[in-house]
Amino acid sequence: MKSMNKKQIIIAAAVAGVVILGIVGSMLSSAGKKETLGYYDELKEQFFLENVLNEGDVSYSFWSGNLTVEAPEIRLVAANTNGADKFLKSMMGMLAGLNANTAESGLAAWSRYLITSTTGGGKAGGVYLKADALKVSRSGDSKDGEIHVQLLGLDLSNPYLSQKGGDVVLVSEVADEIQPRAEVDQYGRVVSSNFSWGSNMVARLPFTGAFISAATGDIGTKVDLDFTLKRSDDGEGSMKFVVVHRNDGSEVGRIVREASFASIPPLDDVQEQLKAAFSGFIVGAYSTSTGQTVIAEAVGNFARKAKVASYSLTYKGFDELKDGFDEYQAATKQKEFAGYCAAAGLSTFQNDFGAKAKQHSDSECAIAQKLVADGKFKEAYSFKEDKSLFAGLFVSKSYTLETD
Repeated sequence: MKSMNKKQIIIAAAVAGVVILGIVGSMLSSAGKKETLGYYDELKEQFFLENVLNEGDVSYSFWSGNLTVEAPEIRLVAANTNGADKFLKSMMGMLAGLNANTAESGLAAWSRYLITSTTGGGKAGGVYLKADALKVSRSGDSKDGEIHVQLLGLDLSNPYLSQKGGDVVLVSEVADEIQPRAEVDQYGRVVSSNFSWGSNMVARLPFTGAFISAATGDIGTKVDLDFTLKRSDDGEGSMKFVVVHRNDGSEVGRIVREASFASIPPLDDVQEQLKAAFSGFIVGAYSTSTGQTVIAEAVGNFARKAKVASYSLTYKGFDELKDGFDEYQAATKQKEFAGYCAAAGLSTFQNDFGAKAKQHSDSECAIAQKLVADGKFKEAYSFKEDKSLFAGLFVSKSYTLETD
């Protein structure tokens, strides 16, 4: 050291620092990767994805804490062919009977809307999900931590699918077997397709804004989903869910949901309730009434345990809706937006979570109308303290609503 000059000492110290940082970083990265991989494997197990999820490269970034799965693809037939469908349908019948007298209001009506939107009001063909990448990270623990999930480049261009045995079949894969076909039978009739088409439940999920893509016929849409849930050790928390619609890489619109919680259950409990809610969509492919029961129960459980300080929902952009409305007016000479909603398949259902502001609706039709007129739709709820979300919505309706 005595023989080294000042510049050499600085360089040596810097090199030593880099080596130490690399060793520590490697140790931390190994621990973080192991924890995140375990969380990802747990998610796959919870959602029964082990046998239906095709993955590209799986990598982990120490700096971001993200586990990245390239090109995830899921093909899941809603009606299985191994006898499980008969068992499930019999169970659904029993549970549906218990729910037969449930009033169609509040959570029950809202969950029915979700299910019927997802299945297209008819038979669900199953689930086809294809995206560019899935990023998953979880830090901290159940009481003081964060869950961050991104699904980037979700493809909404396959609204219909069929099945062949236990395999999902896409329209693009059997294009030459779909009517109109060239073959004519002995009676001069066009030969029918060999496939019965149902709904791709992923392409219809309302909270992704899929109803907008369906209304505009914009089949090139890809969607980025970014969900973050945080909880502090004192029970306070926050949630942010951002949905961005893109066409040819350019953003065409976004949906932002944000909430701040005075208290929420531990993250492991919230994760279980989210799992139950999503499972309700799959159950809904067998039985709408039972699927809505599952969703309502899961959401109700969370609402009883959580105290929400504020919640906001914002839609911005989606100029294609105005183009669609203009084309509708030119073709029909009709000026009423309700006619466009009917023609485009936009629902007029609005939730019954309490008294709405005058002249305010949160239906698909109303959201589209605001986007056409103003380029945005916004509502913000502020809740009174010391009341659960369930009590604030259904019991005393103790909140204020601001709209734009």
